[in-house]
Amino acid sequence: MLRIQAQIIEKDSTVTRLAFEKAVQHYHASMAPEPGLYRGSEYVVYAQNLKEGHPYFDKDHMRNGSLLYNGILYRDVPLAYDLVKGLVVTYAPMNAFKIILINELIDSFTIENHIFIRLKDSLDPSVPRPGYYEQIYKGRVCIMKKEKKSILEQAGNTSVEKIIDHSVSYYLVKGNTWYPVNNKRSLLHTLGDRNKEARKFMRRNDLDMTGDKENTLLKIAAWYDGSNQ
Repeated sequence: MLRIQAQIIEKDSTVTRLAFEKAVQHYHASMAPEPGLYRGSEYVVYAQNLKEGHPYFDKDHMRNGSLLYNGILYRDVPLAYDLVKGLVVTYAPMNAFKIILINELIDSFTIENHIFIRLKDSLDPSVPRPGYYEQIYKGRVCIMKKEKKSILEQAGNTSVEKIIDHSVSYYLVKGNTWYPVNNKRSLLHTLGDRNKEARKFMRRNDLDMTGDKENTLLKIAAWYDGSNQ
């Protein structure tokens, strides 16, 4: 069975890369329909009508993606990420129904240009709970984003209405240590002896963790990487 490592070897020659791509294509063509991919349980679509929002990441329909699944890289796979249940979903062969991919077999996946990495249980107290985290910046430090959704009930005019509650948390990763950075104070504390310079950089560029958190984190991470070269 063809096994593909999770990491990308950046210094491979063009010839080696082309040969690798051809081998991957040949493997998947010979295995279609993929028995290793289509063995999850059926995904049951939400029965309740939601007044606001939807349970999925970004959009409420399947989009093109890829995933590293049980050590095998699959490309051009229709995927949806259920943020309420923490599940990744695809179509069964012939689009007969939707199936749940087995979480324990997923190392990472992409939906269009969004990259998600599955965290496993860890003895390191800094590492957050297991689940899928979106990598929104990668350099000397990484910025990881965790989104969650839940279905809430609220009293309407004539009945109980269901809405989606959406929460987002961010982490800055230095080395193997994860630091929650959800406000200005926690961000500056994480930057240690560079926090005074970071404060000046934020003021100079009108960056605000309250109203523009993600953009601020991305720019701070890029500044930190550049100033530490």
